[in-house]
Parts: sequence; structure tokens; C-alpha cells
Amino acid sequence: SAHIDILADFLVDAKIQQDKGLFLHSRTGPFHWGRANGFAALGLTETLTYMPDDHPKREAIVSMLSRQMTAAQEFQEPSGMVRQVVDFPGSYQEFTATSMIGYALARGLRLGWLDPSFRETVDLAWRGISERIDGQGGIIDACTGTGNGETLRHYLDRPALTGEDDRSGSMALWFAAEMERLRRQSPVRSA
Repeated sequence: SAHIDILADFLVDAKIQQDKGLFLHSRTGPFHWGRANGFAALGLTETLTYMPDDHPKREAIVSMLSRQMTAAQEFQEPSGMVRQVVDFPGSYQEFTATSMIGYALARGLRLGWLDPSFRETVDLAWRGISERIDGQGGIIDACTGTGNGETLRHYLDRPALTGEDDRSGSMALWFAAEMERLRRQSPVRSA
């Protein structure tokens, strides 16, 4: 459809992905904010979900997703989490970005867009998210909404929410549903 073509043209031709695979928050906020990368991962994933298999720009978008997930894997914390500023050591481990990137990993694995070597990465992300949700649905360390910032300090000082948060909870539900689909397709085997 014409809408898919417009979207594909924008994603491929705008050259918004950085060389190392991550996305900036914006041109005026030139930092690899976690949630911006989460939204980019969602956008690529949803585009591929609805794009015909024979679309001429499909492979380019699959490549963008793979490059971004490779970068996310490189910066993933041992806990499984993605940081508030993805490539800044010491930045807090952010719930929402991890949920969105985890969702993209799980769907990409399930539908064959990503190499099976990402399975350990998504399982680790799921463990990190699962450990940060309490029995009442409260979460730990979700960044508040963030406008563009011109300094790294703007992103590092964003408050982290703990407790109920609709936005973060909904992203965790997306991730949970996709992990369940992935596990039904290819269950994890214990050693």
C-alpha cells in the first residue's frame, strides 16, 4: 500500500540510524536515549509486521533492526537491562526501553527476521524485566517522559519512576505476550 511505501522510504532514506546501530533521541538531542531506541525498535518491528514479504525495502529494514539489536546486545547490562542512556556506563537501567527492545527481539526471533543467536539476549532481557515487576504490577526504574535535551546531563538526571506506570506497564505487557509466543514456538530447554 502507499502508506507502507511512505513509511519504508522514510525509514531507509532519512538515514536516522547511527553507524553503531543506535538511534539518537533527536537532531537537537544527540544522545542515545534508551526509550528513543525502544520506540525505534517498535517502529521497525511494526513496519516489518505489516510490510509484504516482497516489498523492495524490506531487507533494508530487516538490516536496520538487526544492526540496532546488535548494538543493544553490546550495551546490555549483565542484569539483562538496557540503560537510560544506552551507551553511557553508569546510567540507570531503564525498564521501558528494555521492554520495547525485548519485544522487538522476541518478535524478530519468532518471525525469523533476527538470527537465533539473539535468543540469549532476549531471555536475559526478559529475566531483567521480570525481576522488576511486583505482584501488583508495580515496576522499578522507568524513565519519566522526556523532551529533547541538548546536554547529556538532561538525560542522566531524568527521574526514574517506581510503582504503577501505565506506559511502562503496557510495554512490559507487549514484551510478555511476544515472549509467550516465542516460547510456544521454540521452548527454552534446561540443561
